[in-house]
Parts: sequence; C-alpha cells; structure tokens
Amino acid sequence: MTAVVGIDPGAKGSICFLDSVTKEILFADTPQGYGDAQRILKALMTIHLKNPIQMIGIEDVHSIYGMSAKSNFSFGFNVGQVHTIAEMTDIGIDLVQPKIWQAGCGIRFKPKMKSADRKRIVADTAIRLYPSADIFGPKGGLLDGRADSLMIAHYLLIKYGNTT
Repeated sequence: MTAVVGIDPGAKGSICFLDSVTKEILFADTPQGYGDAQRILKALMTIHLKNPIQMIGIEDVHSIYGMSAKSNFSFGFNVGQVHTIAEMTDIGIDLVQPKIWQAGCGIRFKPKMKSADRKRIVADTAIRLYPSADIFGPKGGLLDGRADSLMIAHYLLIKYGNTT
C-alpha cells in the first residue's frame, strides 16, 4: 500500500492524499456547497490515474448531541457527500471510528480534555510524522480537519501495511 486518502468529513473537514513512497501530501476541503463534490471527485480521479489510490479512509462520524437540527442536517449532508464521492471512485473504503484511528496512530488523550487541546495533540503528532504537512494557516492557526485527515491516512498505512 502506497497511496491512500484520509477524510475528516466534518462541515469544515478535509481530504488528504498521502503517498508513503514519495511523501507527497495533498489537501482539499470537504464539499461546502453544490458543485464542490464534482470538483473533488474529478481531482481524486486525476490523482488516482497518476498514482493509484489503494484505500480511502473516512472517519465514521454521527450526529452530534447538543447541535441544532439545522446544524446536524448540514453536517449529515456533508458526510453524505463525502461518502458518495468515495463510492463513485470505486476504490476501497474503510469507515474508521475516531478512537480507533487515534489509538492506531499512538494518539492518547487525558480524560475530559478540551477539544482545542485534543486538536493540538493530533496536530503535534501529524507534524512529528510529516514535518512538511501544510496543516497551519498563514497566521499559524490549525486549518480545520487537515491534521485529522492526514492521521486517518497514516492510520490506513499502518492498518493495511505501509510498503516503505
């Protein structure tokens, strides 16, 4: 297994292409509106033709308790778009729960840790493993979903056997 795609399907999620041989890392935002899904599908298929993608890992997420119905609907719509894009590629798909990919990547959290602290731990792990990964914005803040999508891709390499 050399090339994989990890997807954090949140409303401000990310899609990460990772090649374990060349160390190439490419990011795209998850679909935000109509037309985005088609653009992302075309980009994935273009990449796949040049460098076959072996597996797509999608974080297995569900509605979030305490979110409004409108927010949960929008979240579900985005998750559905990501699943549809992956299905249309005809590449293998692995739905992986957050706790599974995090543990598989050696990421551990303290109980009752704040979300921002959790995101920072994931980002620190991503940068340690992939120092050139573009997961920070121009002002130094984390770009939503990028560290998670990279670590989901990394998890696929661990699970299915990194050939490097």
